[in-house]
Amino acid sequence: MLESSFTKPHENVLLDVGKTYWFKIDLNNELDTLQTQDLWRLRSNHFNRAQLYFKDGDSIATHSFGRFKENIEKRSLKHGSGAVFRYENIISGRYLYVKAKNHFEYPYPVHFGYLSNDANRFYTDYYSDQDLEQITPSILFLGGCAILFLTFAVIFLNVRSLEFLFYSFYVLFLCGFLTGLDIPRVFTLFDSELGFWALTISQVLINLFYVLFAKFYLNTEKQYPLLDIIIKIIVLVLILIVLAHGIAYFSEHYQLQSNILNFQRLLMTLFGLFAMVYLLLLRKDILACFIVAGSFCYMLGALAFWLMYSKHYMILGSMLEIMIFSLGLAYKIKLEYEGKVILQREVSLKDISAKRAQINPHFFFNSLGSIQHLILHDKKNAALNYLNKFSKLARSVLESSYETTVTLTEEIELLRSYLELESLRFDKAFSYTITVADSVDTDAVEIPLMLIQPFAENAIIHGLMGKKTGEKKLEFRFFMETEYLVIEIEDNGVGRYYEKTKKSKKKSRGMEITKKRLKMLDTSDLNKNSIEIIDKYDTQSQPSGTKVIIRLNNP
Repeated sequence: MLESSFTKPHENVLLDVGKTYWFKIDLNNELDTLQTQDLWRLRSNHFNRAQLYFKDGDSIATHSFGRFKENIEKRSLKHGSGAVFRYENIISGRYLYVKAKNHFEYPYPVHFGYLSNDANRFYTDYYSDQDLEQITPSILFLGGCAILFLTFAVIFLNVRSLEFLFYSFYVLFLCGFLTGLDIPRVFTLFDSELGFWALTISQVLINLFYVLFAKFYLNTEKQYPLLDIIIKIIVLVLILIVLAHGIAYFSEHYQLQSNILNFQRLLMTLFGLFAMVYLLLLRKDILACFIVAGSFCYMLGALAFWLMYSKHYMILGSMLEIMIFSLGLAYKIKLEYEGKVILQREVSLKDISAKRAQINPHFFFNSLGSIQHLILHDKKNAALNYLNKFSKLARSVLESSYETTVTLTEEIELLRSYLELESLRFDKAFSYTITVADSVDTDAVEIPLMLIQPFAENAIIHGLMGKKTGEKKLEFRFFMETEYLVIEIEDNGVGRYYEKTKKSKKKSRGMEITKKRLKMLDTSDLNKNSIEIIDKYDTQSQPSGTKVIIRLNNP
């Protein structure tokens, strides 16, 4: 049995976990004051379970108080309500007795005090400046963690990446543990034996979800195999610790459950130190730096809390760690987004190559058909000349078959070779001109390979060859217009109206493929690459040709 007074705490009396203590409270020096009011409240440290023993007539009665027993209408987030007593309840004219027991390590000396029932309202209904100074950081931390938990939970539901799920649970249990210790009545769940165990074991669950988050965030299975094996062992040990602690707690082996928690703290400290050194020495990317920096801040806060029992150190360390990990997660989202963009770009380029391959056979088939036509009409010299030029063009096209883009110089040379072939094929029935403005650096500008050829083919076959009389002309112009390279293909043929009146409804496959190529090559959301087709008419409103305008953004 320990005696206690109200003048000062027993500085050498610290409660051991799980032990039951009797306190004999001597009120001899307080009797005059206690006669001035009817109801008083005995206040003390936050015991989990405590009973006040007092005189009730000729017998001894008890009144339960403490964290698990209080039940009043209004409750403070920080302070308990205490135990009610009257002057006539004092035993032997000077004593009250308290039986108390704690379920956790309490680092502060035992202290008792008393207040009148009315004055006690200032504890239960109001907060002092000192109270606000102590609980405000925890309230802010609670609000911030709630927002982060919901944010990462929503991100997980959208992206289905496990690191976001585990990190949201890490934030949840971290918030519950730290705010539950500093402002114990913020969650009524914690005011029961089961709830208090949930609060206590949260410090283990914090570490469990922390290492699971690190595992998936760093992709340790592929990037850090040794660390991945250790993490799996740590996860298994932490799960066993949760089970062992629950058994010890509910079977009231409180010293054992305290030892289990101390073992867990030591284990995680050693693991944290090893993991930080390992990642610093073998880091594969900057993601490891985020883990090391965040873990270091968290570990400092946890050690300060363990050694000095100040929650504010751990809250500060946790806040720094959360900010660092949030930046790390944002950076990983950025990397994954860039990876998807690159993948989509590669897929688009492969699609472009496939579509370009559809153009080349189409062109080759037409050219070979022209050679066959010349041979059948016994035009051997023309056929040989055509074949010579065709072989040179075919070689140029095949040599560029693995390139997505070519310089404008190369594209113009391919275009010129094609036009010469078509001119031979149709016995020089049309003329063509190619004009390049001085502002265009043809060696510096790159455009998609064989971009212009389908439009030239369409102009010759469907425009100029349908014209019965008059000169047949085809013009190509290249010039810059602000941020665009502009390519104009203009003919004076029969126009698209004539084609629409023909029975054949066959569309130009090359032009359709080229339009899709331009759309896929446009990386902006504004679709700046464009193709404009203008139908020309003469003074009698008769079709007089077609003009195609291609605009390429930042070629």
